[in-house]
Amino acid sequence: MKKPDHLRETLVAALDARHDLRRNPDRLHMVASDVRAVAGARPGSGFQWRYTLILSFLDFAGKPEEITIPLLVWISRHQHDLIANEARSDQGFTQEIEFLDSNKVDVLIRLQLTEDVQFAPRPGGGHDLVVADEPPPLAFQLDGPPLHVVYLDDQVLVRCSAHPDAG
Repeated sequence: MKKPDHLRETLVAALDARHDLRRNPDRLHMVASDVRAVAGARPGSGFQWRYTLILSFLDFAGKPEEITIPLLVWISRHQHDLIANEARSDQGFTQEIEFLDSNKVDVLIRLQLTEDVQFAPRPGGGHDLVVADEPPPLAFQLDGPPLHVVYLDDQVLVRCSAHPDAG
């Protein structure tokens, strides 16, 4: 599985300036729950991981939007079906926010993720295990302008890594 690590990197990059996540990685907890390996009957065809990724930010001293915006940008590229389909979006991405006081919240996020695992033949025989990248969403599926850069309080919250110079 590579999506949890990639999502952690994305959230740390987006939130570190305000919340010091690089020095305090314990502020972001991640657990893969209800993990299933779904395979077809055809030998060598690979399988698909299906799981719920649970993220928790405890005593988060910020706005919930600071987490949600970079998360949605990540989802739009790496698990696009969660936002491309309203029914899937309604069940595939949920949050619980507990307001602790006027400056702190606990945020619990559940994402329904999938990852395809394939077997690639090796030149001398045998196979390599390959976790496939998510295909990019088709341009005609996008309704609005792409979110290349998003700001919060005049600070960059998230920047698209595929288009770092776009504005």
